[in-house]
Amino acid sequence: MARLVSAMKQIKLRDILAPVIFLILLIPSLAFRMINKIKGRKLWLIAEQGEARDNGYHFYKYVRTNHPLDYCFYAIKKESAGYEKVSKLGNTIKYGSLKHWLYYMSANLNISSQKSGNPCPIFWYVMHVIFGLYKNRVFLQHGITKDDSKWIYQDKTKFKYFVCGVKREYDYILKKFGYKKENLLLTGFPRWDDLKDTSKNQKNKSILIMPTWRNWLGGDRNNMFKVADFKNTEFYKHWNELINGKEFVEYVEKNNIKVYFYPHINMLDYISAFKSKSKNIKVVSINEELQEYFNKCDMLITDYSSVAFDFAYLRKPVIYYQFDVKEYRKKQLQEGYFKYERDGFGPVVEDANAVVESVKKAMSGNDFKERCDKFFDKKDQSNCERIYEKIKEQI
Repeated sequence: MARLVSAMKQIKLRDILAPVIFLILLIPSLAFRMINKIKGRKLWLIAEQGEARDNGYHFYKYVRTNHPLDYCFYAIKKESAGYEKVSKLGNTIKYGSLKHWLYYMSANLNISSQKSGNPCPIFWYVMHVIFGLYKNRVFLQHGITKDDSKWIYQDKTKFKYFVCGVKREYDYILKKFGYKKENLLLTGFPRWDDLKDTSKNQKNKSILIMPTWRNWLGGDRNNMFKVADFKNTEFYKHWNELINGKEFVEYVEKNNIKVYFYPHINMLDYISAFKSKSKNIKVVSINEELQEYFNKCDMLITDYSSVAFDFAYLRKPVIYYQFDVKEYRKKQLQEGYFKYERDGFGPVVEDANAVVESVKKAMSGNDFKERCDKFFDKKDQSNCERIYEKIKEQI
């Protein structure tokens, strides 16, 4: 009953109106498809979830820069921090608008880094997964799949193509997730093309702290803790202890190290709760370009986030702060092929003091470079090109 009530709370006016919008635009979309076919155009629509900060944006930038004559468009919210950079590339569509609906229904390929990169996630889940319609989606992924992520099993997505970053991931998904070989593209990720180590050009050493979210703290904006209750969670206590801990603060200030705490997007309601007494530790707005922090920071402190793979791609040190691993495995994601102690790109620790000791050691050199090199099959700036060519072969 509680799950039903929670689901009902998530229903919005757009979800109720979605079937009506679909029926109104059905004939125009079929006509648009016919026009495109007559003109010899293949319509590609790329989106994230109204933003431009991930693989969707980087792939779009590649297509518009290298293949400007392709009939390719990007759907983005006008209030998005990334709107200006996308609009410079041209062919933008307002995310969630009737035009977005029309192009989504008319596209030869709908390409996204998100499972729900469409005008109405609930409605299109029914169309794609329940009814098996519009089988034209390319999933660029949000990050390397390393765990048993049941929410992206083939029977829950019906993706036409699933982009994989590395061979181990590809083999695991092929074996476990229900996709066939023809559904999987082993290419690398678009955003890796723009990974450039600029940390050596920075005046000061810097650390990025980026924890992932916990589903049990609230799965959506309608089902979140109050700030006061959030401060009583182990999640808040541990991360707050780190950025305000005496030993950590003294170390970064003594060595003039800049620390950037970059919150997960689901932490939007709680950002005000995270404050450090140190002038060297800054809580970053989620509107800031994440890729820039990958490039300029010398190391990463995370827990389970797949951003660790981006740092490993650059052969930068990673520290895994996993204070709740048993709870995380029980309530969120079960372990897959990637075991942190065996395969991780840095030490796995459970308390804030151990984090500090690991930071001190990593600042003098990365002892896990061999693991970084072993994990990636290719390390170049041709990931977008490989995706583009493989897609072109199929349509």
